[in-house]
Amino acid sequence: IASVPATRTLVPFSASEITNNGDEIFQLTSDGGEFGVERKEIEAAEPQEFPNDMIFEQEPVQIVNSILPLYLNGQILRTLQESVASELAARMQSMQSASDNAGELARNLSMEYNRARQAAVTQEILEIVAGAIALE
Repeated sequence: IASVPATRTLVPFSASEITNNGDEIFQLTSDGGEFGVERKEIEAAEPQEFPNDMIFEQEPVQIVNSILPLYLNGQILRTLQESVASELAARMQSMQSASDNAGELARNLSMEYNRARQAAVTQEILEIVAGAIALE
């Protein structure tokens, strides 16, 4: 798990981008265990012709002004959710490492205990044999 800072465009508005530029699609991929982003450009859709009798209830500026706060709230919420997900992933990784370390420590202690017990049994057998040889 890595924490790499990234820069994102929250509002893709600029005077040059409002024209007939194409769209971009970004897709998150993993190649050989490494995350990457594939970028694909598609052609801009042709402008639609509206019938002459179609009436817009609001000006485009009013629509943008009403949608923009919702869009920004969504982007901030997504960023916060990614932050929480990243924190939980880091916690899971650290707990996995702690569990692995505890298991390894238990195996090492068990092996050390078994060696000490085996040495004590061997020492007792040697004392018994030495005593039997001394009685002869």
